[in-house]
Amino acid sequence: MLLKYKYKLKPHKSQSVIISNWLEIARKQYNYRLAERLNWFEATRTPVNACPLNVSVVPVEGIYQNIPEFR
Repeated sequence: MLLKYKYKLKPHKSQSVIISNWLEIARKQYNYRLAERLNWFEATRTPVNACPLNVSVVPVEGIYQNIPEFR
């Protein structure tokens, strides 16, 4: 048996202003990050049958810098 619950928010006027501000900030952040990702994609685009050997997203040194060495 599956139980489902529905909740309905009934914020006061001041709470609804705060919630709308937070949603607006989240929307702007999402759109900024999406544009950043699309710009990176456009900058590094290559033909389908080619491998971009000159493009590196993260330097090789940066990959292992925070991993402790175990011997």
